[in-house]
Amino acid sequence: MEGALRGNLKALRVYTALSFATGIAGWALLISFVPAARYLWVTSSSFTGGHEDVSFFVAAVILLLFSVFCLNFKILLTSNYFISFDICFALVAFWILGPVVGTSIAAATTTFDITYRAIKSKKNRFGYLFILFDNLGNRLIRFAIVTALYVFLGGSFPPDGSVKTIALIVVVFFVYFIFNNALYAPSEYFKGNSLKVFWEDSFRIDIFHTFVMFVISYYLSVVIMKLGHGYALLSGILLLCAVVLISRLTRAEKELVKKVDELTILTSVSEASSSGLDLLPMVETFARKMCDALHAEGIGIVFKQPYSTTLFAVQVEAQKSRTKQLPTEEKSYQYESLPLSEPSSKLGSALYEFLQPLETAPFMIPPSVFGVPLIYRGEPIGGMVVYSSNANTDFSNQNELLTTCAHSLVVGMENCFLHLQAIEDPLTSLYNRSYFLYRLQEELSYSNRHDAEFCLMMLDLDDFKVVNDHLGHQAGDEVLKRIGELLRVTLRREDVPARYGGDEFIILLLDCSEQNGYEKAKKLRQLLSIRALPKEKAHGLQIGCSISMISSSALQGDYDIPTILKKLDDALYKAKAEGKNVVVKAE
Repeated sequence: MEGALRGNLKALRVYTALSFATGIAGWALLISFVPAARYLWVTSSSFTGGHEDVSFFVAAVILLLFSVFCLNFKILLTSNYFISFDICFALVAFWILGPVVGTSIAAATTTFDITYRAIKSKKNRFGYLFILFDNLGNRLIRFAIVTALYVFLGGSFPPDGSVKTIALIVVVFFVYFIFNNALYAPSEYFKGNSLKVFWEDSFRIDIFHTFVMFVISYYLSVVIMKLGHGYALLSGILLLCAVVLISRLTRAEKELVKKVDELTILTSVSEASSSGLDLLPMVETFARKMCDALHAEGIGIVFKQPYSTTLFAVQVEAQKSRTKQLPTEEKSYQYESLPLSEPSSKLGSALYEFLQPLETAPFMIPPSVFGVPLIYRGEPIGGMVVYSSNANTDFSNQNELLTTCAHSLVVGMENCFLHLQAIEDPLTSLYNRSYFLYRLQEELSYSNRHDAEFCLMMLDLDDFKVVNDHLGHQAGDEVLKRIGELLRVTLRREDVPARYGGDEFIILLLDCSEQNGYEKAKKLRQLLSIRALPKEKAHGLQIGCSISMISSSALQGDYDIPTILKKLDDALYKAKAEGKNVVVKAE
C-alpha cells in the first residue's frame, strides 16, 4: 500500500481536492458559529494610526500588492519545498483588518502566482489546477484553525499589545507552523519526495523563518496602529528589500552547492572512465558511479566500436549489472533507427526499448527517462540512458551534466579503443596473434606455479578458399567476421580467442580440464560448420571446421611455446588428413 501511494499522482489529486474542500468547510463552520464582529471589521470605514488615516480598502490593497511582490522571491530549501514571506503581509491584514481579509489576501496571492506560472508554462495547465487546490486548501485550513483558536482563547483584533495577547500569538505561531507543514507533508509524499528531508527542512529552517514572519507582522501591525501607514510603508519596503537579498543569497548558495555536487560527480565518473583499458569493465564501473551519483534507478549504455559492427550493451540497476554483446544481425536495424542526434527524452525512451532484450526492466518505459548520445570524433557511436520510476525526477534538468559525463565516458572509451587497436584483429574483433602469444606466456607461467589447468585449441576452416573463389573475398570476410562473433558469444569472458592468421583461429581456455576442453571443441566445430556460412548465403557451398587441441595435463610441464604450437599444427594436419571437419587431440 505504501509503495502504491508514494509518487501516486492520482492520490495527490484526491488529497488536494479534499484539502480544498476541507478549507471551505472550515470557514463555513467558523462563519456560522463565531460572531462576525470577532473576525471581520465590516462596520469600520477607516482606522487611525497616530495622526494619519488610511482607508480600510487602501490598506488591504497595499498589503495584497506587497504580498504578491514578495512571493516572487522564494527562499529555496534542500527539498522541493520553499519559504516565501508573502504570508507576513497576510498576517498583518489578519491582525489589523480581521482574519477574513488576511485569509483572502493569502488566497489571492497564491492564486495570482500559480495562475501566472500556468500561463507562462504553456503546458500541463491542468496540473497547475491541482497545485492551486493544494495551496488554497492548505492556507484556508491553517488560517481557519488559527482564527478559531485565537478567538476561542479570547484574543483581540487588533492586538492590544498586552502580555496575554503576545502569549496567545506565540501559541498561534506554533499551531500555525505545525498545521502548515503537516498539511503539506502528504502532498510531498504523494509527489514521491523524501519526507525525511521535508521535515528536516521544516524544523531546521522553516520554523525560524515562520517565527520571524510572525514577529515582523506583529511589528508592522503595531507600527500601523501607533505611528501610521507612512512608517508602516517604509518598514514594509525595508522588509521586501531584506527578503529579496535573502532570496538571492539562498539561491546563490543552492547554485553553489549544485555546482559542487556536479563537480563531485564529474570527478567520480572521470576516475571511473580512466579506471582501466579493459573496455566493458570500464564502462560498467562508469555506469555504476553515474547511477549512484544521480540517485537514478538505472543507467543503460549502448555502443559499438568505431569501424566495427559489434554492438555492446551495459546496464546497471541498484546492485545488479549486465554486460552483453548484442547479435549484430538482429539488432543493427534497431540501432540505426536510434535518434542519436541530440540529448532528449525521446532518445532515452528509444534506448530503453533497445535494452529490453536484456530482460532487466519492466516492459513499460519509466516515467522519467533521458538519453544522451555518445559522440566519438564527431560521429555517434552509441547512447546513454538514465531512468527512474519516480515521475518527479526530471533528468532533462541535468542535460549539461549528463552531456559532460557522456563526453568523459567517450574519452575513456577512446583510450580503450586505442589499446584494442594494438591487441585486436580489425576484421574479426578477436585478439591478434601477438597479443595472444603474450597472454599464452602469462598463462603458462601461472599454470607452472599454481598447477592450473588450461586447454589450447587451433581451428582451421575447411575449403575456405572455395568460398573466396566462388562467392568473392567480401563473402569470405563476412564468414570470418561471423566466426569472430560466434566465438565471442559462445566462449566465457575469461577465455582468450584470437585470429592466428588467414582462416586459422586459436583459443586459450582457462581453468579447463582436457575432457571439458574436448567437449567444448566438438560443440564449436558443430556450431561453426552450421552457422559460419548460412544456407541462404552459401549458394550450395559448404565449409567445415577442423580443430586440434591440447591440455596442460598432456604437456606434462613442457611449456615451450614453439613446441606447443608445433604439436597443435601437427594435430591439425592430421585432422585434415582424416577427412576434415573433426576434432583431434595433439600428442
